[in-house]
Order: sequence, then C-alpha cells, then structure tokens
Amino acid sequence: MKDRLLHTLRNRASAQGVVITREVVLCDELQSTSEALRVALTALATDSEIEILSPLPYLVLRLKRWPGNHEESSNLPTSAYSYPKLLQSKRLKKSYRPERPRGGDELLHEILETLGETDGASFKKAVELYSPYVIRTALSRVRRAQGIRKSRTALFRHLLPRLARKSQSPS
Repeated sequence: MKDRLLHTLRNRASAQGVVITREVVLCDELQSTSEALRVALTALATDSEIEILSPLPYLVLRLKRWPGNHEESSNLPTSAYSYPKLLQSKRLKKSYRPERPRGGDELLHEILETLGETDGASFKKAVELYSPYVIRTALSRVRRAQGIRKSRTALFRHLLPRLARKSQSPS
C-alpha cells in the first residue's frame, strides 16, 4: 500500500513536488479505506519520503525526493518573490515578451497580447468563426474601454457576436 500511495502521490505532484488532494479522492484511486491511507501516509512521513503540510481530509504534502530538489538549491535563501529565479535564468526576455507566432497566427497573437491571455487554444474558435474585421473592431473597443466590469476577455467575448450581427445586417 505504501509503494502504491507513493506512486500515486508522485503522479499528482506539481512541478515543485507539492501534492494537494482530498482523502476521498485518494481512497477511491487506491481502492483503500481511510484508515489504511492514514497508516501508509504515516509510514511515508516516518521514512522521510514526504512532509505533510496539511493533514487529511484535505491533504497537502511535499515529496522529499523530487527532480527539482537538490542539495545546492536547498542552500539558497528562500524568497517570497519569484524574480530572482527569472534574473538567474535565460528566461528574463521571454517573461516579458511572448514569442511571435509563426505562420498565419498573427490575429491570434494580437488577441492574446491585447487581452493579456496566454492560452491561445480558447481563442482559436473565435478566429475561425469571426472575420478579422470583427475581431479587430472588438479588440479596438477593448483597448479603449475605461470601466470594465469583469475582464478584458469577457468584454471581448461579449462584443464578438454583437459586432458580427451588426456587420452582417444591412444598415
């Protein structure tokens, strides 16, 4: 049970080796009782495999042996801010300037840049459905908007069908 639990926790871990889950979810996934889960968690903590940050039923833990955990990284002072990591890496330029899209994705890039979004997949359908004129008109209105109630993305999605209908109807 202990090995299966450790394998399950490794599969659920974030890039930093942190696992956030609920007792019910783990019991279902391992097909185990909550008492067996508690015994296995205690054994893993005793063996220094995990560090429990928040106990069950809402479990938060850190895996001790994780690809990002090295001795030299543990000697570095911890910071509440992430900027030292950016400055130490080659990602500084990329963090402020998203890469220009290749090919015919200029319109999609313009949407992402204007709305401050990073996931282009959710806007690909809009590029397919609406004309570039309608999309650029909506983006122009989003850029000029002063009092946005929800978000730039919500305003953009609200404007698209309205502008499309307006551009299709004879004036």
